Amino acid sequence: MDVSTILGLYAQGLFPMDDPGADGDLPRELPWWVADPRTVFELDDASRAAVRRRVRRSLRARDDWQLRISNAFDEVIAHCARPRTPEDGVWLTPRMHRLYRVLSAAGHAHTFEIWTQEDGLAAGLVAVSVGRAAMLESMWHRVPHAGNVLVSRTLDALAANGVELCDIQTATPHTLRLGAVQIPREDYERRLREALSL
Repeated sequence: MDVSTILGLYAQGLFPMDDPGADGDLPRELPWWVADPRTVFELDDASRAAVRRRVRRSLRARDDWQLRISNAFDEVIAHCARPRTPEDGVWLTPRMHRLYRVLSAAGHAHTFEIWTQEDGLAAGLVAVSVGRAAMLESMWHRVPHAGNVLVSRTLDALAANGVELCDIQTATPHTLRLGAVQIPREDYERRLREALSL
């Protein structure tokens, strides 16, 4: 798939997630999905301040958190592709990695990373940008508190760069505790059109 086709699918409110079958085979075409409700992090000042309050213990856990962007792109994706438990499946397959690399070369995919002096790369997430919308695709961390810090620092960085919509597709109990909100699909698609028209 070329970049314009991929971005066009994102612009329709779809997101990719590969789906290996029980026998390990992949479907011929990369599957694209919708979610209803859709989960977002609001980027206004009050919402981001609320996230910071929720993760204040994490922010205070150490004083050397450093946010970097696309410093270790392939490494972050490789970590995100590993199952968290033996029971977990793998949706971020090698061809998903290739898709993100194609988007990265075109300036539409980035990794946001937390680094520390002692531990090096502590956490990372993959993000796709289309217009003033950012889709946070997958996240990984290996240092306690680093994931929470990464979410808060990433939201601040997105807002500082004029992003209007931060999509995380589907909710988990943890993202809801951090302050993510679920909205109806039609509201998400309206807000996505607005973010793409800015």
